[in-house]
Amino acid sequence: MTSPTDEHRADELTELARHVLSFEHDRARHDRTKEAEIRVEFEMSPARYYQVLNRVIDSPAALAYDPQLVTRLQRLRHARTSARATRSFVAPGGAPEGREEER
Repeated sequence: MTSPTDEHRADELTELARHVLSFEHDRARHDRTKEAEIRVEFEMSPARYYQVLNRVIDSPAALAYDPQLVTRLQRLRHARTSARATRSFVAPGGAPEGREEER
């Protein structure tokens, strides 16, 4: 059940924000086809699109508009961020930390 406050928040979404959420609802995958669709549909680069998407899913208005979708997108973003944070980077020609080659 939505409250009048939730309805007001959902009304605060811009047309672009609603379009982005609708696009994400219809196209849950992330591949080159989706990136091409983003370029055509939104006339922006995929990088810019994902910047807009991240800003949209952080808004209370988006959460009020489609809580299930926004929560899923936030969860996926958190999983990607966590995965990036746990990666170890190795300099070219170097051994990963803790795995020095024996000479």
